[in-house]
Amino acid sequence: MEELREDRDADFICEYVNNGGNATLAAKAVGVSASSASTIGHRLKMRLLPDIEAEAKNQLKGYVVPALQRLKDLVEGAQSESVQLGAIKDVLDRAGLKPVDRQQVEQVSSLDNLSNEELQSELDRLFEQEYGLTQDQLKKAVKGQRH
Repeated sequence: MEELREDRDADFICEYVNNGGNATLAAKAVGVSASSASTIGHRLKMRLLPDIEAEAKNQLKGYVVPALQRLKDLVEGAQSESVQLGAIKDVLDRAGLKPVDRQQVEQVSSLDNLSNEELQSELDRLFEQEYGLTQDQLKKAVKGQRH
């Protein structure tokens, strides 16, 4: 009985892929009654989805070489320049020469290369700008308030 189920599953997968993805038709083709083909076809499709995808991918492998040849023919001889350009872009993309989709901007801080003295000086400038006092003056003012 298990072997019969495996055969039906394999036949369903082939029928489903070959008919373009109609689970009801595939179920009918493997012997499911018309009244329950829709329900059983859906269940089979959901249960067998990984196998269906593998079969579809396997069938596509046979088209790789002809598709590449056709793409090459379009690059070399298409009458329309826009068709040629599209084919050229596809070839370049597949060759790993795809243009950058996004740009990464790196901001290099001018503080990275400063010495400690230069950093202290910059801090003093910022404190003076913000509070009107250098760090040392601010520290003295705070200490004076504590006493």
